[in-house]
Amino acid sequence: MTTKPPAPPATPAESRVELTRSTIFPLLGGRAALRHEHLLPIVATVLAGIALIAAPLPAFNFDANPEINQAWQVYLIVAVYIAFLVNYYINQMCGRAKPGWMLALVALFTFVLLGSKYWGAWYTFFYDVIPAAQWKTSPHTIVRLAGWWFGTGLCEEGFKAWPLLGLSLVGAALGYVARHSKGKLGAHFESMRQHIGLAEPLDGIVLGVASGSGFFVAETLGQYVPNTMKAIKTHGAQAFEGLVLLLGRGLPEVAEHSAWAGLFGYFIGLAALRPGMAIVLIPIGWLSAAALHAGWDGITDVSNSGLVVLLFMIFVGVLSYALLGGAIFRARDISPRRAPMAEAAAQA
Repeated sequence: MTTKPPAPPATPAESRVELTRSTIFPLLGGRAALRHEHLLPIVATVLAGIALIAAPLPAFNFDANPEINQAWQVYLIVAVYIAFLVNYYINQMCGRAKPGWMLALVALFTFVLLGSKYWGAWYTFFYDVIPAAQWKTSPHTIVRLAGWWFGTGLCEEGFKAWPLLGLSLVGAALGYVARHSKGKLGAHFESMRQHIGLAEPLDGIVLGVASGSGFFVAETLGQYVPNTMKAIKTHGAQAFEGLVLLLGRGLPEVAEHSAWAGLFGYFIGLAALRPGMAIVLIPIGWLSAAALHAGWDGITDVSNSGLVVLLFMIFVGVLSYALLGGAIFRARDISPRRAPMAEAAAQA
């Protein structure tokens, strides 16, 4: 009986590695790191860090006092950096629903709009005509909460939805033209609709988050930080307290302005998919976002306990993001654009 010869030793792993150009230079090749979006937050972080070290930049002068001028430059860098991270994170969760330039334009639009006469007229309607300002000073808790709900919730969440409603009309118009055009022209209008229009819930979520970010930057740097600094005498304390306030408002941003606006955007996107139900869907989204916002801001009128206020704000923040996350996952399931891709992946 003969014995089998021993099997040849396995080929070492290193001998099977092909030393291609992309192996030696990992930045090159079909899956080059330079071509992937995961580098964007790293680049943004590096740029933000360098800008903070370089501040104050001579090209920008926000205040005659050098110390306060440097502080304002730091505020702007930190605020924009936080807004970028929030939008990048949510857009990735939504499967890169919209290009970054589109989100930046929506955020900038809301930022500029907040300083315009249109915001003044909108604010006056809710605070003076309704009148939410008077309700907020009522001795009755229920009336004060109603003031927060109308004056803060409905007012601010409705205002952040302005660019979304406009883009939903743009999307509807482009979709109509695409359906009634033939060949490449119809495909071109359909591509435009997907890039710049609001046609589904995923669009509404990321555009709402972008609008909420613009509102956060404008409101924080235009109102809250200056008011805090005015109440303090020394320049060093002003700069410190302004930074603390910015971070306190900015770090939970993914569960505050952006989450509420993104949740409302989800319902606006649903209305874009089902126009016949818009009269029901849009009020549901507006009222829901307003209730969360009013609860976050109005809790101090319900309880004087710092611990109760803190715990309730944590609860509202977590709930807001949980609702946004649930909306994102549901929007991914029903997305007309993602459904064909998911079906193709399942058949592969």
